[in-house]
Amino acid sequence: MIELSKAEIDDLRELTQLCEQMKADLVVVGAIAYQLHYSDDELKTGDLDFAVALDLIDFAKLQADLSAMGWAQDPKREERWRSKHGALLDLIPAGKTLRESKQFTWPKSEFAMSLEGFDHAFTEAQKITVANDLVLRVIPPVVLMLLKTIAYVDDPQRRGKDLFHIRALLSRYQADSNRVFTEAITDAGLEYSLASAYLLGLDLRTLCTEEEMALIRRFISLVSDEDRSHWWAFVTASPRSSERDEGVARGQLKTFSEAFSTD
Repeated sequence: MIELSKAEIDDLRELTQLCEQMKADLVVVGAIAYQLHYSDDELKTGDLDFAVALDLIDFAKLQADLSAMGWAQDPKREERWRSKHGALLDLIPAGKTLRESKQFTWPKSEFAMSLEGFDHAFTEAQKITVANDLVLRVIPPVVLMLLKTIAYVDDPQRRGKDLFHIRALLSRYQADSNRVFTEAITDAGLEYSLASAYLLGLDLRTLCTEEEMALIRRFISLVSDEDRSHWWAFVTASPRSSERDEGVARGQLKTFSEAFSTD
């Protein structure tokens, strides 16, 4: 699991206390969520991503409070903040009304952002202790897979980095659990190396709504077309050099797709 510096912990404690005062759920999403579940030096990130259960009016108050405490908002990226100690944090408003709308538009930049799948971020979040007096709610790996695939489908050109976490999850999901040795794996006739992809497909299908399932199918269709650049981007995105191979990528994607399509 990633180790946070004392300064980062102090910043996060300040942020969580502020959200508690506003009675707003705060959940870790994005690349940092992966690091809190797995140790992977190749996928270390320099920023911390959070979804906050606030609609835009109340989120504006949170922004004002952060500014008053000495935090600085990036003038070009409305989600990006630099804390008093220099940490980079991305804060995404995801209140009930915004989640029902499935998207929102940033007021200044007018950049539209999808909130598809964010309901699961709040309902499925797990508590992880990152310091003696600091517990964060973090999305589980299956929700991270959902959000990463949706983000890639929404904007493949800007979200190519999401493929690295997708490939990593296809390799590591539940790999240290007894589930990789269950009858579901042996009955499917799978090699151990493909068990994670299979279990991830099964669990993601159970999690998804019909609309989310359609987006996952779009992702599978997009990256499985070997005549398009998305396929090669998927192949080369693995953080492990041994898995940047068409055969390995093809096997993971096929296994994941078949498990996701299982009735």
